[in-house]
Amino acid sequence: MNDDNKDRKVWCSFREERIHIVDNIPFCQQCHNKFGFKLFVFLLVVSFDIADLVSDWLLFHDVWLAKEGLVYGPPEDIVKYLLLAFSVLGTLTFLFEISNLWWDIFRRNPWVNVDLLSAITIWIEDVPQIAISVVIIACREEAISYFQLVKAAVIILGATIRLIVSLVQYCSKSARKDLECAKVNKESRRHVVYRVFIMMGLILTLGGAITIFLFTQSERNADGSLNFKIPHRIMEGEFDDEKYFTNVSIYFSHSYFDYEKHNSSDSFFDSKNFLRLIKLNDVKNSKTDKNVHIIYDGTHTQFHIQVDGQKECYIINKSTQQVTQETTCSILTNPEQFAFTFHFVKPSVPVLIFGDITYALKTGTSTNCETPTLKVADNLAAQMNDPISVMLRYYRTKPGVTEDNHIHKTSTSHKFYHASDLIDISEVWKTGFAYCKSSGSPAPHKGDNLEVQCL
Repeated sequence: MNDDNKDRKVWCSFREERIHIVDNIPFCQQCHNKFGFKLFVFLLVVSFDIADLVSDWLLFHDVWLAKEGLVYGPPEDIVKYLLLAFSVLGTLTFLFEISNLWWDIFRRNPWVNVDLLSAITIWIEDVPQIAISVVIIACREEAISYFQLVKAAVIILGATIRLIVSLVQYCSKSARKDLECAKVNKESRRHVVYRVFIMMGLILTLGGAITIFLFTQSERNADGSLNFKIPHRIMEGEFDDEKYFTNVSIYFSHSYFDYEKHNSSDSFFDSKNFLRLIKLNDVKNSKTDKNVHIIYDGTHTQFHIQVDGQKECYIINKSTQQVTQETTCSILTNPEQFAFTFHFVKPSVPVLIFGDITYALKTGTSTNCETPTLKVADNLAAQMNDPISVMLRYYRTKPGVTEDNHIHKTSTSHKFYHASDLIDISEVWKTGFAYCKSSGSPAPHKGDNLEVQCL
């Protein structure tokens, strides 16, 4: 063994039992023992930890309060409970870490080595928390405002400063000695391992923060390109709701509409006819509730559809399987009706990001109109399992399919809408940067205390 190796072994054989966080700061050596400097370091670390803790609980608050509405609803229960568990764990580790830091800086006698505690905290709390946050925010819509932009930037700033502070600490004399002596000194080797795990965790946290910023402040186009969202307001956020609601309407399905003869090979979905009740934006943008009435005769061949006084009338010829629109509505024999009232529940962030639509339904005659006992399904599969049920659901018309009338009007004929004319709302409402499956309701919810006026 040469003299240099002997000298290094002797030099590395001694390591201070405890090296404190203030001692690792490589500048202002004369300030290390001053109370004001210690207080500044303590408050700086506490400030970043508090900002991180508050952002965790704010996200949990938003997720926990979310209700099922238009486009968005609450995430799966497993995600909510994981977020709660790590938020609680983060609070406990925050309290312990801050107490331990106090004892390290002001008493120079921490309960647990600061590097070890930081490594544990980062990997059992920070990394899982940022991973869950990325998963949630990848599927969420964020209101765009300057406040939201600043909030997203602060998350990156906090993660960056934590990384820089750690790098500065690891350039200190004691940290460099640990690195040089790791092969011959067990204590030095242990601290090098701590710091490697800390840096890996901080890099992942910073990557997660940058990903969150990307998800919240940009949008992905269909071709994969990115557009940075430009805010126009300081506090009140703006949502891009047109991509979700353009050409989307509420559709109604009932066996009375199924007049066509189908081959035995046709599926249930292909054989169902749909009536377009009202555009979603018409309900959303109205200051009052919207009323829709479907009045029909006893033979189920004449239908009058009336929306707030505007009426369309159709006659079905079951022999020729043709639908004709009447220019002058005929008088119906023994008329019955479906009477709907639709109400828009205004957005309330974070509970209902885009709001919700509720409905009430009555059936019968003008003199005996009551709430029906029949089931109102929100998908064709449920309606198939219960033939006497009806269905309400949101759909978007396919390109080239008109929605000027309550049924599909072409240049040569009228017919009810079919599944082949429509895009299911589950395909329309792909949410967030990751185009996730919508967690919102595919149909209006049954409302409480809505008045329905029968004609």
